[in-house]
Amino acid sequence: MGWAIEGSFVMGIAALVVYLYYLRKGQFDRSEEVKYIVFREDEDA
Repeated sequence: MGWAIEGSFVMGIAALVVYLYYLRKGQFDRSEEVKYIVFREDEDA
């Protein structure tokens, strides 16, 4: 049973590392603008 707790802790740390990596890369900078991209593509066509 101890392996389950350790495994979940490792998975949580891994998820945090991935989140921080993409946060530094700028993935979440323009989150509101993404939903309007579909409308802009339709207007161009």
